[in-house]
Amino acid sequence: MRGSSITLEDYTLEQALRLFRDAGFDSLEMWKHHLKRCKTDELRQSFVAYAKGLGISMGGFNAVGEDYFQPFGTDQQLEATLQGLKADMEFALSLGTRDVLIWEGRAPAGTTESEWLNHLLPRLIELFRGVLAFAEPAGARFLVEPHPYTVGMSDRLMIKLYDTLDSAHFGITYDFCHYGVGRKDDYIDAIRALGPRIRHIHFSDSDQRSSELHFPPGSGWMNLQGMLEAFKGMGYRGTITLDLYGYPLPVQALPLSLVTDGADESQSHEF
Repeated sequence: MRGSSITLEDYTLEQALRLFRDAGFDSLEMWKHHLKRCKTDELRQSFVAYAKGLGISMGGFNAVGEDYFQPFGTDQQLEATLQGLKADMEFALSLGTRDVLIWEGRAPAGTTESEWLNHLLPRLIELFRGVLAFAEPAGARFLVEPHPYTVGMSDRLMIKLYDTLDSAHFGITYDFCHYGVGRKDDYIDAIRALGPRIRHIHFSDSDQRSSELHFPPGSGWMNLQGMLEAFKGMGYRGTITLDLYGYPLPVQALPLSLVTDGADESQSHEF
């Protein structure tokens, strides 16, 4: 069962690992800033050994929303974004995980979906072609996580981006909370539209108002059963992480989330 360490962002790294272990998790998607003191490969290896001793394996590296990520700026900013992604991939590999979670960029204020497709999509294609040039030989995989305020909330954009790249080393992360807020009336339709391009899931619930408030499954307003059925219908066999980022009572919610109706089925990766 995989959790996301950003759920316990207010706890030290050691506290977070033990709380997840005690709640019944055996794998963690590590948040980059939880590892800010692991500045060398040797320290990262010591951390991985410590986690392994607790029975926890590495289940991905979350570097979503980093300051360097500016794909729609100048050519220099685009190049800095590429180098930042490369550095985060190398960090992930040093942990022994090949999944790097990122996002695709904030939609500039006042822009429309048409502008995203005509002007911003080409920049993303250029960026990720460069990313894949070093990800593919390393066996790394970049998973892009749309948010309610990023350009990836457009299915048309994400489909064109994914299909243009056509790589086993690139995919979409479908975050239940983000789609519940950003696509509150058709979040299940988004699952069907994106289909097998979805390679990873952040599982949670949502009040469908608060962008970064991931509720425990069954405690929000989303049609979780309908979503799980949509994933089952498309034959989903990707990875999944329980994500309770932003929830005010995460320690209480972690073990309860594992026994929520429908959660066990999703955690097993068997849809």
